Amino acid sequence: MRLALSLGSLSRLSFALISAFFVAQCFTMAQAQDTAKAIVDPSGTWRWEYDLDGQQFKDQVRLTVGETIKDSKDKALKGKYQSSSGRKIDIENGRVSGDKVSFEFKINYQGMDVKLVFDGTVKKDTLNGTVQASTDAGSRDLDWTATRSVQADDVVGKWKLRIDANGNVMEPILTITKDGDQLKANYALGNDVKIDAKDVKIEKNELTFTVEADFQGSRIKADFMGSPLGDKIKGSIDYSLGNDVGEVEFTGERRDDAI
Repeated sequence: MRLALSLGSLSRLSFALISAFFVAQCFTMAQAQDTAKAIVDPSGTWRWEYDLDGQQFKDQVRLTVGETIKDSKDKALKGKYQSSSGRKIDIENGRVSGDKVSFEFKINYQGMDVKLVFDGTVKKDTLNGTVQASTDAGSRDLDWTATRSVQADDVVGKWKLRIDANGNVMEPILTITKDGDQLKANYALGNDVKIDAKDVKIEKNELTFTVEADFQGSRIKADFMGSPLGDKIKGSIDYSLGNDVGEVEFTGERRDDAI
């Protein structure tokens, strides 16, 4: 009788330990998943304005997320800063940790070497933080607020799109150029299809354009609307082919890195 009770107790204890271990493992996995989900994607062009020595400046930085940093859950961040005068500088030590981003670069301002370290928190299309400006004479922290937006210059380049139309996968090349203030685009699929897109424009941070062509005796019209973020884009296509109308999704990546 005592032996049976001991075995029963041991069985219940083993079950309890196994259950506790299983719950702990699930909790750890959930935490890891939540951490992974918490990493934001700050890809895109961020713009800000500031006053310096009585002059108004408008600067920007184009960011794109890289690979996971070794021995870390953080992501590498790369990109290029562009000043109001058009000067471009590669950022260094870029990093994304959760909803935090950081990067730095050096400039020469009025004969002085200045190191600028940016730290901020991303919330949708707003980046709030500080800029630490350091010289041999000392350092100073400044407030920094940037807004992510899409302008014509942000979409210029060659994009490889991917369209999955009910299992029929197409990978056309969209080449976007700028002529003055106007955007132009050429849509190419293989060696046979080359079409100049119509109504290429940016509206509310989205790229829209229309492609029309004759296909097997019918007229096909495809209205593209996509959200470009850095060197990636995704969106939808409203199409009509004869009496057939519908919507499919598309994704894309800029292949000639414009950063």
